[in-house]
Amino acid sequence: MTSRSLILVAMMVLGACTAPESETAEKGEAPAKGEPTFTEAINPEALEPTPCGSEGYQSFVGEPLAAVTYPDDLRVRVIPPGAIVTMDYLAERMNIHVDKDGVITKVICG
Repeated sequence: MTSRSLILVAMMVLGACTAPESETAEKGEAPAKGEPTFTEAINPEALEPTPCGSEGYQSFVGEPLAAVTYPDDLRVRVIPPGAIVTMDYLAERMNIHVDKDGVITKVICG
């Protein structure tokens, strides 16, 4: 095998080890404040109403948890990093994910 072939093989192997951009969102990393999410950028009308109403609270992302307010009767679960939570899915419950500093990273139903 020539040195060019070895370099090509090495580049292919290393290229296979990188994560696609879409995986960063799955890891709980929020888009920069003010930037649209992937779905909003493609088609803002694609955001359908959710059972818990989380689409109305997406502006919370990037804000400190202590700075946001929501109705008292809204069923909410705050999930800090590394928290152990039940795996039961309650469509009417809103999950607010926060980072180690208490900043909201994701708002979803569940």
